[in-house]
Amino acid sequence: MTPPTKTFRVAPEWQLIAFLWFCYVLNQADRQVVYTLFPALQKAFGFSNAVLGLTGALFLWVFGVFSPVAGILGDRFSKSTLLLASLTIWSFLTVLSGLAPNGQFLLGCRALLGMSEAFFTPAAYALIAAAHGPRTRSRAIALFWTSQLVGVATGGSISAWIAERFDWRVSFWLLGGIGMLFAIPLSRFFQRMPDHFTKSEGGNKADLTSFLILLKTPTLRIITCAIAVATFGLFLVYTWLPTFLFDKFQIGLARAGFEASVYPQLGTAFGVLTGGWLADRYNPQVKASRFWVILIGLLGGAPCMYLLGSSAALTETRLAAVGFGFFAGFVTGNQAPATFDVVAPRLRASSIGVLNLASALVSGFAPLFGGFARNTIGVDRLMAFTAVIYLLTGLLLLYGILRHFETDRIHD
Repeated sequence: MTPPTKTFRVAPEWQLIAFLWFCYVLNQADRQVVYTLFPALQKAFGFSNAVLGLTGALFLWVFGVFSPVAGILGDRFSKSTLLLASLTIWSFLTVLSGLAPNGQFLLGCRALLGMSEAFFTPAAYALIAAAHGPRTRSRAIALFWTSQLVGVATGGSISAWIAERFDWRVSFWLLGGIGMLFAIPLSRFFQRMPDHFTKSEGGNKADLTSFLILLKTPTLRIITCAIAVATFGLFLVYTWLPTFLFDKFQIGLARAGFEASVYPQLGTAFGVLTGGWLADRYNPQVKASRFWVILIGLLGGAPCMYLLGSSAALTETRLAAVGFGFFAGFVTGNQAPATFDVVAPRLRASSIGVLNLASALVSGFAPLFGGFARNTIGVDRLMAFTAVIYLLTGLLLLYGILRHFETDRIHD
């Protein structure tokens, strides 16, 4: 008698990660596509360097302003509904960006894109935290975060390839169309989620007052500052590295987009997974493990950021990009789990709103400063200055770990 065949079935909590993973690939690709196309947009619309920087800054500032609202709504209402609406709207706006008749229209689309994408991460992180307990939370979020790397690499490299062979507008149409279609299977998955996922689907009485109460937690204030600085450096690289390589090494648009998108993301892929494993592995013994991993990321990322701008050869620049990405992964993969260590479960989405508000407002200056620096002090010197800020922020985070963490820690 033939023994029954075992059927492989992915657990629902990991199915959730898979669906949100693909959503976030599209999220990051839709953000990144415009940065690689800077030279093409200058040709099409006559953008100055400052206006190019504004395309990134405007997105981030609008994203930041709407993040507190997104966090509060994520704690009060259905997270799955917010996620589905966010995906559909930002995908439509991406398609619309490809139809832009002038630069002002494109800037308007970028601002609206920032508003629609602001509602995704607070709801997504809170839903993941409901599905995964403390023993798997960092690894689950780290795995989810690898989607950012794929999205940035996809949006950066493929869009440049399409622009050189067809037209820059096609990249927007392709990415936006895929997102609108993916809303269909995502909706079906949300309808069959287990009940214990949907217990966090809203009903909490989070409001602006509870949002302000979060800011009274010393450890949360410090980790928010650290994440904001790290995100500034990340967006400086995301926004200006393609053009920096294009200018410095005189390579083509497609190759510059590939170099700037792929090498940092390769490093970040290893960094996110390594940082998530380290945080979960040592959390039973060291409750501040996620904070320590973020500290390592800041201190290790500083010299890599400096070398990224100062290396004379392309090979050295690649290695610096991989190293910067690796340590950036320590930070990005643990920012939400670390925050949840000091925030009550009912305010998880709101806490991500706090992080996103500070990170977006601060990092919004990265593309803008890069635009000014391109023809003045140079993007390389701006990277060197950012490396120093990384080191100083690391010292602040060390103080927070030693002085405030045990008092603020939530027993989950």
